[in-house]
Amino acid sequence: MTVLLGGCSAAGGGTDPSPSDSATDSSPTAAQEPQDEAGLSAACTTFWGDPEYIDPLSRTVLAHAASASEIGPSDPDFFTLTSDDIETAFEGSPASAQETAGVLADWFRTEPARGADADLDAFHSAWEGLAGSCQEVSAAAQWAVASGEDGTKPAALVCADVFDTPGTLTHFANANVLTSNMFKLVGLYPRAVPADREQDVQDTSELLTAAIAAVDDEAVRSALEQVRAPFRDALEGDTRSEGLGGPLAELGTACEAVGYSSPGAGEIDNDAVVGASAEDQHGTNHGGRS
Repeated sequence: MTVLLGGCSAAGGGTDPSPSDSATDSSPTAAQEPQDEAGLSAACTTFWGDPEYIDPLSRTVLAHAASASEIGPSDPDFFTLTSDDIETAFEGSPASAQETAGVLADWFRTEPARGADADLDAFHSAWEGLAGSCQEVSAAAQWAVASGEDGTKPAALVCADVFDTPGTLTHFANANVLTSNMFKLVGLYPRAVPADREQDVQDTSELLTAAIAAVDDEAVRSALEQVRAPFRDALEGDTRSEGLGGPLAELGTACEAVGYSSPGAGEIDNDAVVGASAEDQHGTNHGGRS
């Protein structure tokens, strides 16, 4: 048996590695790293939708999680399909990402069947866990983990948050997108702000304020300030809202300019759930842009 010790080559007891040996790392680990990075990027893009944010899987996952407490016990197989979709999206990713995706997938296999007792805190934790696996390659995942610096959130992502993302993890805690939830408060057309919804008005104003601070585009920021205006007015005592028709049209124009296609005025319904996917979300048609 020959034992090679550092420094022995000078005495003839060993051999130095050739230049080609030291310059090239052909180990399986080195070869796997680019594949892992590509697999992670592909999976995270499928789930989070960067950079266009057009109908990503994450949006469907949020909508289904919000509906679990109501319809989960009556159709658990529907939620199992969501589990399968999550795992399929991450099957080519590194093992660590597959593991966090598996936690989220398992939530859909177990919790919806419990109906109103479904553990939404566990969903939130699993959601953040998967976001953590993707935060290095996805802006959407990064912002799902924690808010970044003011003025750095991609405008297209902010537009998607407003027009198309279910409010599962917001104070609304439902499958409706933000525009639809806002219509119940200040209307698409002129209306009186409901006196019994002051807390929702306050929380929505704060949510919009955070979006205004975060967004990286001045035109989108300015349009969001107009969307926020009736909420601030109501909090200051002026409960006669002029509605969001004009401000949302302005926001839509600003979003188009940054590459995000928002629902047009004809696609926005004052009462229905709008945005998200036009696909039937288990009996609820999201009648906005698909």
